[in-house]
Amino acid sequence: MPTQFRPFVFATFATLIAGFVDAVGYAHLGGLFLSFMSGNSTRLGIQLANEQWQVAALAATVVGCFLAGAFLGTLIADAAGDWKLVAILSGEVALFALAVGLTVDGAGFIDMLPVAVAMGMQNSVHQVIAGADIGKSFVTGALFGLGQSLARMRSGKSTPREAAAYASSWASFVLGALVGTLLLARAGLPAAVAGGCVLLAALAATAYAFHGHLIRPVGESGGD
Repeated sequence: MPTQFRPFVFATFATLIAGFVDAVGYAHLGGLFLSFMSGNSTRLGIQLANEQWQVAALAATVVGCFLAGAFLGTLIADAAGDWKLVAILSGEVALFALAVGLTVDGAGFIDMLPVAVAMGMQNSVHQVIAGADIGKSFVTGALFGLGQSLARMRSGKSTPREAAAYASSWASFVLGALVGTLLLARAGLPAAVAGGCVLLAALAATAYAFHGHLIRPVGESGGD
């Protein structure tokens, strides 16, 4: 594979996994997300207003786990240097393995909390492709970036490549959600979480194989 495409492939794969995980979490947790914290924060506010304290506590717990993951991922990234992607993703694989064990034992709500931590960590593995910041566990920014890029193309301030990177990021998230939903419906929760674990292990292996082509100085597009 040409080296200039490797960051794009890696980031797109990472976003696909986020969509996969969010769909599984949403179905299992009754409308709570594992990576889309805007949705969970909205749900938290609604439940507080309706005095539904138990559901509000569940939403707050997922948000707290995501925050803990962001904290932990940042610590790992700062400590691991150029190997941060492999280190972070290896930690995510371990958390998913823990979640698989919890789902097999039927632990209930807590069985997906390690996954929320992992999704918080995953935002440290994003890539900048032709000016497009992609590979995160949420795609609101990708949709905004796509619209902004399309507008700026009229004045030559953006490129079709940047717009395509944002569009691909959004599409990969939707595809991941589709696959996650189908796998959960047909194989059950333990198999779906195990599938996410396998995908993350493959992403970690990709980070190792592409090492040297993913970590770039701040401001470098990673396109050429």
